[in-house]
Amino acid sequence: MEQIPASISAHTDHSRDFDFLRGHWYVRNKRLLKQLQGSNDWTASSGTLIGMPLLEGMGNYDELRSDDTGPLGVSIRFYDKQARRWSDYWVAHRDGVLQPAVFGAFADGVGMFEGEDTLDDRPIRVRQLWTGIGTATPRWEQAFSGDGGRTWETNWVMDFSRTPVH
Repeated sequence: MEQIPASISAHTDHSRDFDFLRGHWYVRNKRLLKQLQGSNDWTASSGTLIGMPLLEGMGNYDELRSDDTGPLGVSIRFYDKQARRWSDYWVAHRDGVLQPAVFGAFADGVGMFEGEDTLDDRPIRVRQLWTGIGTATPRWEQAFSGDGGRTWETNWVMDFSRTPVH
């Protein structure tokens, strides 16, 4: 089992770590068109995200929508008090399949989450980072590793800014 960093274990309750994501957001997406192929071809789009709490803060979900194509997907997160970590799941609109979770926690203003998945039938590592969570413009980044986590390729970046309440 992984050791919990001191900056995380010093606090006993992180169940509200995702409270920053509640509400309405404008999102600028940048996605790498081909992952783990040495590509540098990116596509950009914009959209909205609405974040809502679940289970009195022990979980949350958000719905991401594209300005051009409508629904993109939903993230669902739950906090495990005993393990002191979050699980984060994604369901894409295109197929409705619940993807494998990434697991992690926040420390020193950064959320780091990792998990295992497959890409083109090969096992990969997935890393997601949340930065700027104490600001009006947080950022989420996703990276894949095809070599067990020795190197990472960022393939999706979302920059958030608050929108007026609807």
